[in-house]
Amino acid sequence: MSDFNPVFIVFFLVLVALVFLIFKRTNSNYKPSYLKKQELVKQYEYEMLKLISKYEKEPEVLKVKKIEFLKQASNELHNNIFFEDKEAKALVQKLASL
Repeated sequence: MSDFNPVFIVFFLVLVALVFLIFKRTNSNYKPSYLKKQELVKQYEYEMLKLISKYEKEPEVLKVKKIEFLKQASNELHNNIFFEDKEAKALVQKLASL
C-alpha cells in the first residue's frame, strides 16, 4: 500500500471530478421540445404586445409595424424545426388577432 504515490491519487480524483462536471453540464442543457415551443410562443406574444403598447397612439404606424413583425415571425416559424406549417400558421393568426 505504501507504493501508491499521493500524487496519483489526487490526479485520479481530479480526473473523476472533471469527467463528472463534463457529463453534468452536457446533460443539463437539453430541454424537451414542447418546452422550447412554449417559450418561443410566449416570446412572440410578448414581442407583439410590446409592439402594440409602443405604437398604440399611432394606429397607422402600428399597422405597418405589426405587418412587418408578422412577416418576420411567419418566416422564422416556417423555418423552425419545432413547428409544422399548420402550427406556424395558427400562431401567426393568433399574433395577428392581438
